Amino acid sequence: MRRLTKISLFVTLLCTSGSVFCQDKAVADTIRNRMALLSQLTQAGNYEQAQVEAEGFREFLKSHKAPVSPKALVLISGIYKVNSDDRSATRFLADAEIDARKDPNPVTKAALLNALVQECRVWELPDQALTCQQLLAVTQDSISTRKNRADALSMQQKLDSLIALRETEMSEQSGFIRIERDKAIMFGGLVVLIFLSLLFVHYRSSDRWRKLLEKKELEWDMLRTNLRREAEENSISQALEMNSAPVVSTPAPPDPYLVYHGPKPEQIALLIEPNRQVVLYLKSLLSDRFQIETASTPAEGLQMANDLLPDLVVCDAILNGKTGIEIARQIKLSQKTNHVPVVLLTDKFGNEGKLDALRAGAEAWFTRPVIDDEFDASVQRLLDARKTKHEQFSRFLQLYFTESRLQPDDPFLARTVQMIEQNLADPDYMADDIAKKMQLTKTHYVKKLKALTGKEPVQLIREMRLEKAKILLEKRAGTPQAISELVGFSSPGSFSLAFKEYFGENTSLLYTAPTNRLS
Repeated sequence: MRRLTKISLFVTLLCTSGSVFCQDKAVADTIRNRMALLSQLTQAGNYEQAQVEAEGFREFLKSHKAPVSPKALVLISGIYKVNSDDRSATRFLADAEIDARKDPNPVTKAALLNALVQECRVWELPDQALTCQQLLAVTQDSISTRKNRADALSMQQKLDSLIALRETEMSEQSGFIRIERDKAIMFGGLVVLIFLSLLFVHYRSSDRWRKLLEKKELEWDMLRTNLRREAEENSISQALEMNSAPVVSTPAPPDPYLVYHGPKPEQIALLIEPNRQVVLYLKSLLSDRFQIETASTPAEGLQMANDLLPDLVVCDAILNGKTGIEIARQIKLSQKTNHVPVVLLTDKFGNEGKLDALRAGAEAWFTRPVIDDEFDASVQRLLDARKTKHEQFSRFLQLYFTESRLQPDDPFLARTVQMIEQNLADPDYMADDIAKKMQLTKTHYVKKLKALTGKEPVQLIREMRLEKAKILLEKRAGTPQAISELVGFSSPGSFSLAFKEYFGENTSLLYTAPTNRLS
């Protein structure tokens, strides 16, 4: 059975390995329709429009992480060949080679590599053609090896089934017991003798057991009588007590720490509080807007703040071994967590409590016990302030490439915008490059940038490229094709589509070619 299980698992993995790159029905229909459109445009001889559609098709494949098919490879390569677009063709063939390397299905991988070898030869790329030819040879060897392995497993399965049948026959034959006639008679006589002996012993002891049962029945009757008498006396006493002092039943108080059970929020709140009752109370106030994480010690709170990068930290001013003021100060001094709003819980009133909050760098402070309405209103103000910062950054981004631009107050945002501006012409510039220079992990960088601006790094880079392109088009600094390369777009078609999607107008409406006037 173990071998059969291994074989079935292997067959299942082999059958499903080719479905990693498959898309759902909607994506597959879209790919089929775009391929049909490209075929119609090439047949009609409209290769310029075909190249625009081909660029859109490639962007669609990248956005859905779908590999290019051999048919699409040959068709798009032919379009680039007619338009003599060597740069786009080289990039396209390189992307197709990456898709082939990632494809876990050797059959589809071999088909794509075969088409790649032919197209590399058409474009006179001997090095890439040799690389694809080597990959094709390795893939074909892998296909033959898998086939031989499947045949070997099939033969082993048949052999195991024959061995199992043989073992079953042997076990069935060994299940029969063969006893000689004399031994069987002797065994039967012994069984009868034992049975008679047991019957005689039972008969001798029946009188003794009968006497013991009669004695136990008398004891049970006396016990039942005593219990009945005690129950009657208790009922009489309870009736007298009820007549003298009636009992008033009070309803159970509602649970004040009832926690919200709605949909799971996206924002995270970290509670650094050793008191369990206070934690439950704060959960009841925050669980409708935050996922709640708790820490009871200073070290645990700092570690969770650095790992989770929460959207809110509520810290007690008094913790075991270390004050909460120091914890909040360390959160505000760290480059990773200085953007996180901190609410401090203190036992001081008036200016003393406010002084504790200022010393810690906290955005708000509350004196225990916390009043739910005031606490809820302060937390909502912090969330509204974050939204306001997002809107201000969007307005700042619209004016960044104009003469009225201002530098952001946050050093993190200023450095981010500066690095993106310096690398606008690089189409491969990504968030990983910025995070490395910031000495942050990509996860921490993305989460902090989204908390400060409301934008993902990819979205911010794209919007800055488009804002720069709009200024250049309005100044007539070059043709739309030249400007698209200047701001880091891979093709004029993708630039035109992105520009129209972001601004709602075509690039041709902003740019008008200068005309020479004869004097």
